[in-house]
Amino acid sequence: MDKFTQKLRHWSYQRQGLLRPNSSLIDALHKVVAVYSAHPSGPLSLWARVQHFDKQEFINLDQHQLAVRLPAMRLSNHQMPAATAPYIIAATLPAKSSNAWAKRYAQRGLADADYQQWKLEILKLTTTPQTAKELKTQITFDADQLKFVLNRLSYEGDLLRIGSQSLRSNIIAYVATTHWMNWSEDHLTQLTQAAGLQWLAKAYFSAFAPARVKDFQWWAGINAGQAQAAIQTLDVVQLPNDYLILAEDAQAFEHFEPTLFAQNMVTILPQWDSYLMGYAPDGRARLVADEHLAKVYGKLGATGGNALGTLLVNGEVKGIWKHKFKGTQVQFELLFFDKPVAQTTQAVHIQLNEIGTLMEAKKITIT
Repeated sequence: MDKFTQKLRHWSYQRQGLLRPNSSLIDALHKVVAVYSAHPSGPLSLWARVQHFDKQEFINLDQHQLAVRLPAMRLSNHQMPAATAPYIIAATLPAKSSNAWAKRYAQRGLADADYQQWKLEILKLTTTPQTAKELKTQITFDADQLKFVLNRLSYEGDLLRIGSQSLRSNIIAYVATTHWMNWSEDHLTQLTQAAGLQWLAKAYFSAFAPARVKDFQWWAGINAGQAQAAIQTLDVVQLPNDYLILAEDAQAFEHFEPTLFAQNMVTILPQWDSYLMGYAPDGRARLVADEHLAKVYGKLGATGGNALGTLLVNGEVKGIWKHKFKGTQVQFELLFFDKPVAQTTQAVHIQLNEIGTLMEAKKITIT
């Protein structure tokens, strides 16, 4: 790894909050723009960025309306601060009034006329959070269509997902947005896409820079023209190899010395963590050596690969991990790319035991 790439890695690690400077979960969430909504990925991404993770504080992100769960970047479900959700949605999703949603769901057998009728029915049933299982007992239409109706309502911003109180469960509830949040019906749709993209570009380059136009494009799930237009609204400085950084951060980066890690610093990140998902497939050299890319991201398809759970040493991916629950027992499976030193292994085991306890496992095994 050359010195510039190493500098990128050390800077990004620190900028992503992985030194755990945050005292609250909402601060950590703002720092990375959004995290994946799925459990345990979302909570573990925040756990890796705070001094002390409190389960009730995480649940309160939903319950106290501090954060919302909506489709956003690359049409994937994310948890994001409620305060910044209108910008993120305007930037990353077609407008609610667009015919894109009718076309998308017509391909799935959901006729628009049926949807418009069933939409009203669902919104009447979700004045309080309801699971899909609960809704199936109340709806008048074919239960096989419920998934598509709920998905489209979520994409259009009319429904919010409410996470399970178990950090390892993905049984979510749905609630009508205007009944859950103190928002008007047009709260998520009043911004133009250009305004949303301008905000999102600034947020991205604050959290992920130095980065390239194509990195922002890939991360946001937008086209090249949109990415370029949004970046042109920013005050940025050009760095080598087409990298850009906000002008306000340029001096700090110039004087930044990649000597952050005096010793082996071990960090465990979950699947889809923002540190691993912030760059286009050909821009991940700061994170993982080329020969290990496929082990971390799998085959690079249309989405460019989704990162597995990772084991970092000094900010670089040195292995991957998976977990499997059976009742109250959890088994962690580790794969180091090279044999680690004893100190690294010990640190990994300590953190995995902390994760297992956080997910309320009664027995934890590590293989």
